[in-house]
Amino acid sequence: MSPIKKIAVACAAVAALGVVAGNASAQTDSGASDSSSQPSKKTIRAQNRQLAMAVRHALTKTKHLSASGINILARGGVVTLDGTVPTDDQIQLAADTASQVTGVTNVKNNLIVREEGH
Repeated sequence: MSPIKKIAVACAAVAALGVVAGNASAQTDSGASDSSSQPSKKTIRAQNRQLAMAVRHALTKTKHLSASGINILARGGVVTLDGTVPTDDQIQLAADTASQVTGVTNVKNNLIVREEGH
C-alpha cells in the first residue's frame, strides 16, 4: 500500500471512530451533556493536523504541481488552501488533489498565481 493510501486510511479510521463515538453517546444520553463523549480539543487538533499532513503529502507527490508556496489548514474535514502557485493550471490541480484525500469534505481554494520575479 502506498504511503498516501496509508495516511488516508488512517485519517478515515480516526474520523470514523469520532463519528461512531459521537453517535453512540447520542443514543445513550438522555439529553444530558456528557463531556467525556465529546472528543477533546487535543484530539480534534490532532485529527486536523493529520488531515493537513495527508493533504500536504498528496500535493507534494502530485506531478506538475509546485506545492512549496501552499499553506494548508484543516478544520473538521474542510481544507483551506492559501498561498501561491506558478500557473493558473496548478490552482485547480491543487484543489482537485486535496479533494481526493480521504477525510476531506470540502476544499476552500484561496490560491493565487505568483507574480513574475517574486
